[in-house]
Amino acid sequence: MITRTSFDVFNDPTLSGRLAKIQTEVDPDFEILGEHLTQLLYPELHQKLKVHLAKHLRRHKNPPVDTWLALSSNSRGYKMMPHFEVGLWPDKLFITLALLSDMKNRDQVAASLSELDWQIIPAFHISTNHASSDSQEYSQETWETAVEKFQQDPKSDFVLGMWIAKDDPQFADPQLIEQLIQNQIIDLAPLYQELMRVYNEA
Repeated sequence: MITRTSFDVFNDPTLSGRLAKIQTEVDPDFEILGEHLTQLLYPELHQKLKVHLAKHLRRHKNPPVDTWLALSSNSRGYKMMPHFEVGLWPDKLFITLALLSDMKNRDQVAASLSELDWQIIPAFHISTNHASSDSQEYSQETWETAVEKFQQDPKSDFVLGMWIAKDDPQFADPQLIEQLIQNQIIDLAPLYQELMRVYNEA
C-alpha cells in the first residue's frame, strides 16, 4: 500500500541504496497495486493489462528521481503506446494516463485529441513533460494548450490525471489514497479506450 513512508526511499542519496530501497520497499506494493488495477479495469476494457515496473536500467551514476508502475496492453513495453502510470516523485504521487513524445502513431493520436470534449474527461491536473513533477490544474485553457503543444512539438508529452503532494492531509489515510488511485484510473479508462482505438487503427 502506498503511504507517506513510501517516499522515504528517496532519502538515500546513493544509486545502489536508492535502487535497493525501491526494489524492496516500493516495487512489492506496486506489483500488488498493479494487479489489483488490472482486475478493476477488466470489466471496462475487456482485457487484462500488463503490469510494468520501472527498472531504471539506464541509471549508472545518479539515483533515480522517480519510480513508477505502468499498465499497458503490450507485455513487451508501454512507452510506445497510451498507458497508465502510478508513481512517486520525492514530493508527489502521480496517477496518470500518459502519451509520451516518442509514442508510435503519434500524429494520428495527437490529432484525435482535438475531437474530444475536455469537460467530460475526469482529470484534475495535466502536464506536457513526464520527466517533471510539475503539473497544472486541469481546465479548458490548460487542456487546449497541452493538446496544441503535443500536436506541434515532437518533444512534448501529454499526461493527465492526478498529482497528490506528499504533505497532503489525505496521506493520513492510506486506504483513502488507494481509493483515489483506483478511482482516477477507472475514470480515465474510457479516454484510454478511445486513444487506443485511434492508435490501433492508425
